[in-house]
Amino acid sequence: MKICILSAPGLADEMIRHTKTVLEAVCKSSYLSLEFCHGQPEEDELQSGIPSREIIDLCRTSDAVVFCLQETGAYTRSYLDILRSKLGLFGSMRSIRIFPALASCAMVKETTVSGTDCLIVQEEWSASMLPEQGEKIIDGDLCGYDVLLANSQTAQLTAQAALRAAMGRRQKMIFTDLCDKMSSAALRRRITNLAASEFSQVELSHLPAAEVAARFVRSPSSIDVVLADPLLGNLLFAQGLAMTGTPNLQCAAYFGYGKQGVYYNACPLPASSPKEDACCPASFILAAAMALRYSMGLEWEACCIEKAVAKVLSLGRTADLHQPSLPTVSASVFAAYIAQTAAEYISDAE
Repeated sequence: MKICILSAPGLADEMIRHTKTVLEAVCKSSYLSLEFCHGQPEEDELQSGIPSREIIDLCRTSDAVVFCLQETGAYTRSYLDILRSKLGLFGSMRSIRIFPALASCAMVKETTVSGTDCLIVQEEWSASMLPEQGEKIIDGDLCGYDVLLANSQTAQLTAQAALRAAMGRRQKMIFTDLCDKMSSAALRRRITNLAASEFSQVELSHLPAAEVAARFVRSPSSIDVVLADPLLGNLLFAQGLAMTGTPNLQCAAYFGYGKQGVYYNACPLPASSPKEDACCPASFILAAAMALRYSMGLEWEACCIEKAVAKVLSLGRTADLHQPSLPTVSASVFAAYIAQTAAEYISDAE
């Protein structure tokens, strides 16, 4: 099994180093053989934001890619979108998780958000979804129009990925779309129902967008997996990030036809930081846990990492998550505690 790590020099490199510390400890405890390869873009890539052939080939020969998203430079969302396209990845999974120790940071009542852990799955937007658009005169008025397409193959694969994820969680899935009157939405709904017939253990419900958005505020802990259309998924995820109060602890992934995926921090790192060891590496560690679960089938190891992150957050924080009642530790110490705790969880189960 091989993980490709992409990072730029500086803060991103530090976060990836901490993530490797955790992965190596988990592999040692589980007697796993995990190979790492590290890719860094050339200066011209940093200027253009377009991945080179070498980087793309490195990613293609790996089982998973752990990516460090930054606000500027090569690691912008446009760079990530191009890499996703080159790798043939068409869907996304985005986690919204509120750890018990950080429930007080949430934007809604602590009692309401307690236990929130959900996954938003969607097809990613692409140019092929909007093949025709323009303006024309209708009944004497100037009107704009767009032709929105839904691809049955990618819709089916995205629905199956969401259902498989639900099977490994609480076996509940919500399908929602921005407008149920559109033919593209109706096709996705019909394909989702057909795919769900193969996952009889998953409880599938269809809810309008307004109801799902309200649930994120009223009772987010009742949400397990949400399968949304490309128009709505980004809006729900942005709402979820804001609701948690800790967007820098959330992670996400792109997936495609096989098990390969790109796993990254949902909230970009700042371009630079004078205190690199004060930035919490939890989002990258959780992204690596997603890689173990969805690309390598290592469910138990991923669970141990997530449990370790939750425990360490209740014992100490990095400076960017400082809380007066808890000690402040460096990112290196924070990652070392997670590595040790995750290894202990794995050893205790053997």
